[in-house]
Amino acid sequence: MRKITLFVLLLLTSRVAWSTPFDTCPSRAYLFQSKPVQVYGVNLVTGMTTLIQGDTGMASNINGVGFDFDSRYIFGYDTTQKRIVRLDKNFQASVIPTIGLPTDHTFFVGDVFNKYYYLYRQNKGLFRIDLTPLDTDPNAVLVVEKITGTAKISLTDFAFHPGNSKLYGIDNGSGYLYEFDTDTGAANFIGDTGETGTFGAGYFDVNGYYYVSRNQDGQIYRIDLSSEANISSGNVAAVKFADGPSSNQNDGARCANAPVIDEDSQIDFGDAPDSYGTSLAENGPRHQLDGQTWLGQSMPDGEQDGMTGSATDDTTGTNDEDGINFVTPLEAGLEAIIQIDASTTGYLSAWIDWNQDGDFADDNEQIFTDQSLSDGLNTFFLTVPFSATQGQTWSRFRFSQQTGLDATGGSTSGEVEDHPVYVTSEGISVRHYPSESGYATVAFEDNWPHTADYDMNDVVIHYRVTEFVKDGQVKKSFIQGRLSAMGATYHNGFAIRLQGLNRQDIDTALTRQYHNQTLQENSGLDNSANEAILIISEDLTLKKGSQCAYFRTQNHCKEDESFQFELHVYLKDGADSSGLIAMPYDPFIFATPGYYHGEGLPNHPGHSWEIHLPDCAPTEKFAGDTLWQLGVDASDPSAGTFFKTAQNHPWALLIPYEWMWPSERTDLLQAYPDFQMFAESGGSQGRNWYTNSKASSQFIYIP
Repeated sequence: MRKITLFVLLLLTSRVAWSTPFDTCPSRAYLFQSKPVQVYGVNLVTGMTTLIQGDTGMASNINGVGFDFDSRYIFGYDTTQKRIVRLDKNFQASVIPTIGLPTDHTFFVGDVFNKYYYLYRQNKGLFRIDLTPLDTDPNAVLVVEKITGTAKISLTDFAFHPGNSKLYGIDNGSGYLYEFDTDTGAANFIGDTGETGTFGAGYFDVNGYYYVSRNQDGQIYRIDLSSEANISSGNVAAVKFADGPSSNQNDGARCANAPVIDEDSQIDFGDAPDSYGTSLAENGPRHQLDGQTWLGQSMPDGEQDGMTGSATDDTTGTNDEDGINFVTPLEAGLEAIIQIDASTTGYLSAWIDWNQDGDFADDNEQIFTDQSLSDGLNTFFLTVPFSATQGQTWSRFRFSQQTGLDATGGSTSGEVEDHPVYVTSEGISVRHYPSESGYATVAFEDNWPHTADYDMNDVVIHYRVTEFVKDGQVKKSFIQGRLSAMGATYHNGFAIRLQGLNRQDIDTALTRQYHNQTLQENSGLDNSANEAILIISEDLTLKKGSQCAYFRTQNHCKEDESFQFELHVYLKDGADSSGLIAMPYDPFIFATPGYYHGEGLPNHPGHSWEIHLPDCAPTEKFAGDTLWQLGVDASDPSAGTFFKTAQNHPWALLIPYEWMWPSERTDLLQAYPDFQMFAESGGSQGRNWYTNSKASSQFIYIP
């Protein structure tokens, strides 16, 4: 038995003697996880993590690790066997024999400084081990000294500040940062970091920044302890720095005398002025070069920090800031086209400082959020806020395999490009219908040329229009709308005509349409018409809810709105808009092609059947020669009378706010009795017939 024991001791001591220290003081941080322990290299700047060693030669968990920059070894605590170990440059662990090491508990908190290895356990105490005997005798037996048995702070790691030689750790429950006296073990409150959790790994860099990794989500935070002023004032807020790996067993070690970025950096930084958060000191955006994700034709080069305020961060003689192209100028209130060249698929987020206050923190300054990019050129449309300040400002574009990136912070892949841009705003004015934030209502009875139930709820659309005018000419029209009700059994389409304009006046490169915030392949511009007609839907039946027999017209069956649209209509340079009908233009419905639409009409009338607002002439597609004055229609094109009965009752209504329409099969005159007086007087009486106070509440739909 004694021979076996002697053999084991010789084996262990020979491993200590043969171990090789690290060659340098490395900039990489090391993360210890799991049992048997696995060692990861962590780039604190980007959060990039790489498994370095999965076999340390021990089937144990190693925790409480610290890097000794004098001997260039890592020391740790074997929680499985309750013993001290030392790890060499290959992360092979050797047992360090000790005297006085407690056996009634384990340690999960440790660090090395000035030739002492410190261990901590809440409610057990602070301990230290003098490592100097190993300088002359690699097999020396080390003495464990108990500094204090008072240890009230809930720590899962601490680390030494390389500048002031003091020890810091965060209480997991409160998020408070403490400074520990290594002679007495006393804990001195410094300030509130603002973050809580199990901070299982803590590191310092040579500049005095303290990094902590939270076990639960792997997020890496940075606390600025680079100046005594920050420490004494308690200004120690933890700032999200990067995303690392999560684990229920984290511990970290790092050579605190090293910068966090070495001279062989494989990290891309931005180059806007530092007020935008560009340099590493300001937690600037930075991306680990992954060899596949970048913007433009050229792979970015590595940098050690942001080149604040320069137009380029080139270090290799190649322009690697070539991924963003502003195709059109940035004009306040108007649309711009941006082309983005991507090396592969990924996600783009971007910001522009519209008010030129030197940051990207204001409302609407994040212009893209996690937009999917495909390999090659990607085209995006950007609406420049009307309030944007004229002059030069800065933009930031971040492309990565990650989502959820902010304008600052680290990323494990991709590239960041900062570009100066110029905003123009001369001569732009804006006008709205019915107001900047309100919606008007357009409602249709789709039984023309008959009135039928005349409930005026077969199609109900809420919509508004914003025009952008320059030099007296409309340059853009922005139309938003929602399908609010559809009590029809017939299939109807919905369109808007910009009467007074021709199709050739519309800039098809910029004009586009969104349905439920999704860009449509077709802008909606009717290429078969000479007039400027934009089709929202060929069949609104496909856009309504499906739970009720009728969509939002029966009070016993409620549904939410399910379809909203946006139209961005641009006029070509030089187009004359002086003849354009006033907002809200000409909204109308038409028969969905291929469907029956009532007795006495052609079997499938399609676009030849329309309903417009009263006294608004139909489009060129309307079959007026065969349809006028059928049923109860009293239209007289020669007199400019359209879509009204002999009693002046229309088949379409325009209300300047969000109107409450009649419930299913309730005559409009029953729901709003004053409407008859209004219509039959030609609008001279009962002008407020449509207000809520004039409604018979039992006969209207209550959303």
